[in-house]
Amino acid sequence: MRKLFVLSILLVLFGCAGHQPVIVDPLELPQISGTIPSDLVLDGQYLLAADLQVPTGLILTIKPGTTVYVQPSDSTKIDPEFLSRETEVLIRGTLNAVGTEAQPIVFKPIGEDRDAILWSGLQLVDSVGSELAHLRIEQAEAGLLCLNSSPNVLSLQVQRSRYGILLQQQSAPQIRDSLLTSGEAGLFCWDQSAPQVRNSRIVHLQEEGLYLGRDCRGAFSGNLIGENDRGVILPAGVVFDESNHVAGNRLDFVRYGQEAN
Repeated sequence: MRKLFVLSILLVLFGCAGHQPVIVDPLELPQISGTIPSDLVLDGQYLLAADLQVPTGLILTIKPGTTVYVQPSDSTKIDPEFLSRETEVLIRGTLNAVGTEAQPIVFKPIGEDRDAILWSGLQLVDSVGSELAHLRIEQAEAGLLCLNSSPNVLSLQVQRSRYGILLQQQSAPQIRDSLLTSGEAGLFCWDQSAPQVRNSRIVHLQEEGLYLGRDCRGAFSGNLIGENDRGVILPAGVVFDESNHVAGNRLDFVRYGQEAN
C-alpha cells in the first residue's frame, strides 16, 4: 500500500511538471536578419534581430505555429531598399505565411510595454502571389502595408498597432475573416487600391476604423465596424454596402467633400 501511495505522489508531481509553461528567452533563439540570398523556410521560434528583406523572385515560407520575436530598433538600416528606421520585414518577392486556427503564426516584439509601437511591421512592395492566413501581428507601426501588392489574406489579426492595414499604389488584396483591434486606426485605402474585404471586424480603435480615400475602389461586405472613435470615413456621395454593420462608434460615418483628401 505504501509503494502504491509513493507511486501516486510521483505521478502527480511529474504530471504537474509536464504542464508547466516553457519560458523562452528570445535572445537565445536563432536569429534572422538581412537580405536572404535564396528561398527561406521558418519553422519554430526565431528572433528578428534587424531588418529582413525578401528580394524579388525569392520566397519566404513561414510554417504553422512559428513565432517570430522582434528586436525593436529605431535606427536600423538606412539602405534605400528598406522603408523604415524601425525593424521591418520587407517582402519584394513572395510571402507564404499560412498558419492554422490551432497553430497561428505570430510576430511579437520584445519589450515590457505591451502598448508601445515597437517595430514597423510586414511590408509588401511589388510582391506577387503572397498568402497570409491565421497570422497575428502585435505592436507594429502598420501591421500590413501593401504597395502595389495584392495578397490573399485570411484570419489576420493586428493588435495594439498604430495602423492595422495600409493599402496604396493599386493594391487589391482579398481580406477575409480578419480582426483589427485595440490600436489607433484600422484600414486605410488610397491610390486606386481595390481591396475585397469580407466578414472582418474592425473594432475598439482610438481613431478611424475604416478610411476610404477618394480614389479607393474597394468593396466591403459583411464586416463589423464598431466601438471606434469614428467608424467609416468616406467621400460624400459614396454608398457604403448595407451588409456591413457600422454601429457603436462615437461617429459611425464621416463624409468629406471634394476639398478633402
